[in-house]
Amino acid sequence: MEFNGTLFTYHADNHLTAFETGPANAANVLVVIGGLGDGYNALPFIPLLLTSLISIGWSMIQVQLSSSYTGFGIVNLQSDATELDYLVNYLTTERHKQNIVFLGHSTGSQDCYWHNKYGKTSNQVLGYILQGPGSDREYMASVIPNLEDYAQQAKAMIDEGNGQEIMPRKASFGEVPTTADRYFSLYAFGGDDDVFSTDLPDETLQRLYTGIERPMAMVHSADDEYYASKVPPLDFLKRLQGICPAIKQVGLLDSGGHTVTTQQGQDQLNAFVLEFIQYLLKNK
Repeated sequence: MEFNGTLFTYHADNHLTAFETGPANAANVLVVIGGLGDGYNALPFIPLLLTSLISIGWSMIQVQLSSSYTGFGIVNLQSDATELDYLVNYLTTERHKQNIVFLGHSTGSQDCYWHNKYGKTSNQVLGYILQGPGSDREYMASVIPNLEDYAQQAKAMIDEGNGQEIMPRKASFGEVPTTADRYFSLYAFGGDDDVFSTDLPDETLQRLYTGIERPMAMVHSADDEYYASKVPPLDFLKRLQGICPAIKQVGLLDSGGHTVTTQQGQDQLNAFVLEFIQYLLKNK
């Protein structure tokens, strides 16, 4: 995967960078936010999506956060939202962007959710697309039988004032060093990251999605290997849509898995993204 474009620093103190590719001086941009372990050029659907964006005069930005690559275990959604605020401020003041849309992949969907609800610059984001917004808790429970025990260990560490200490290596996703604070957030019932779990009751979802005001779109793949619930993914997205009026569009890709690897899935994702962008421009 190879692109021409501009690599720029959007926050010098934290050495945060982003890469823009597409039409030079484009006024409109789609910002791609990766999931756990992701960084630049991590997502196979990016090249074809970029082609579709170029066709409507938009550019694409891949953003590096402190949580990118293996950094996710020692930060949190709050710091991600702050860094996305830095990015939005930079894009509007230094790169003169008029319309900004976020696309979060996997746990990047939590970043979209959190920024929509709590971000200081959310009113400058036209809309949020959540691709593969699965539950980290439900997935990890399917591969770590004693996940709940580890979550309780994390809670005990937090209660003792040791939330920034590291959990056991074998407990964590990809054996990435993960603090008790982030572990509880990702993998405990009711953690900050626990906003896409299908076992959450309606009253909990209503509380979680109160305050989500900017338009959102959510899309799953029918064969997502990281979606561990028995509830059909489109059924759950429609349930969320019934609870949260800001969710304007939901969809299901026929194939491609979590990172949308097939031509069919990528074509469907591109159509989904372009449809939502057109909706946003029409209703801004």
